[in-house]
Amino acid sequence: MLIVLLPAATALVILAIAGEAGLGAGMLAAVAAAVVAVAIAAGRQQERQRLEGWLDGLLGRSPEAAPEPLADTPENDGIIRPVAGLARRLRRAERDNTARQRLIDQLVEALPDPILLVDSQLRVIQANTAARRSFTIGALPSHVGLVLRDPGLLAALGAALEGKAASDLTFRPAVDQKKQFAAHIERVDLPKGGNGALLALREETEQVMIERMRSDFVANASHEIRNPLASLVGFIETLQGPAKNDPEARDAFLAVMAEETARMARLVDDLLSLSRIELAADQPPAETCDVAEIVDRVIDSTRPFATRHEVTLVHRGETALPAVQGTPDQLHQLFANLVDNAVKYGGPKKTVLIETAFLDPAPAAGGALAGRRAVSIAVTDQGPGIAPEHIPRLTERFYRVDKARSRNAGGTGLGLAIVKHITRRHRGELTIESELGRGSTFRILLPALGPAITKPSQ
Repeated sequence: MLIVLLPAATALVILAIAGEAGLGAGMLAAVAAAVVAVAIAAGRQQERQRLEGWLDGLLGRSPEAAPEPLADTPENDGIIRPVAGLARRLRRAERDNTARQRLIDQLVEALPDPILLVDSQLRVIQANTAARRSFTIGALPSHVGLVLRDPGLLAALGAALEGKAASDLTFRPAVDQKKQFAAHIERVDLPKGGNGALLALREETEQVMIERMRSDFVANASHEIRNPLASLVGFIETLQGPAKNDPEARDAFLAVMAEETARMARLVDDLLSLSRIELAADQPPAETCDVAEIVDRVIDSTRPFATRHEVTLVHRGETALPAVQGTPDQLHQLFANLVDNAVKYGGPKKTVLIETAFLDPAPAAGGALAGRRAVSIAVTDQGPGIAPEHIPRLTERFYRVDKARSRNAGGTGLGLAIVKHITRRHRGELTIESELGRGSTFRILLPALGPAITKPSQ
């Protein structure tokens, strides 16, 4: 402000010395000049403060919300407009980057496979929901060795952090050796600088189990077919050679050959049946049927077979049941398999009990049908019972508790596997209860389409 007043004060002093102006007038002019100078300086100061506030506002809020500076001032000097445009572009880029990062985070979280981000010190700095569900991950950052205790995996991570090529490997977590994961490791640049490694995992446990089951199935099926074929080949060679002219041996061999051929025919029929059921596993039945009527037909058709084995069939329970959504032929096969097994393995001079009931609601043991209306069909035998360790595996293909007894009884090892798959296709539940020395109960629960039906008395 003094610099602004200096020219005016100098001029007044000169005029006063020259006698052109009085001292009072000079002082008055000086005061006026000072007032004007102060006003101009205050305006400039205010304009500068507004400009500084506007520029500071660019750092904390959008330019539209910042104070508008005065136009056409030296302080503006063509700066505000380009700076405002630059700030708008910067804010737009920041919003786009934030939205993009949010989308990436959401995509990573939504992935069903575990994803881990590891920094240069082998610390997990980010893990998605699938990773937290599959592994025990504490507060981040956490050393990857505490999450995945596998030497090969740690070595591959170290190689990736050193800039080597991406690697793929499989490993089994130390805490659960039954699981298997495939890992892909890739070097990445971390947002805040430095090297990192992206660890993408995929659980292969189910795939490995399926491959093992397929291999076991082929091996078991080959074994089941090869044995009767070997017997047939041996009998044929004997009949063509030493027993060619022996009628008694020929009749005995032909009887055994007929049994082996029937056994192979049953095996092939069961394999084809199981294959058809599995192909339609994802297609729920569209028709409805009367379970009580199907059970009655199964009992009637099985009674001669039970009589030959000196077994008594007893039907107890409700004879009027709600309709269910199902394929009659498959349900007939399901119940027939259960009754046949009960007759074969229950033993002679015993009773097989078939109980039918309408449950509203089904008990907690009903699995997915618990608390819902369901039709219950239970088949109970009086056989030797099944040890607890065998029960979970009874529905596996070709699994037998007593292989010799099963083959002698004409079993193929596929009956309960067929029962399981038919039950699944009909959205039902299979439960097995057994006690050594007291028999076994196989219970099928099927979803009921309505309340119990009252049949008219005859």
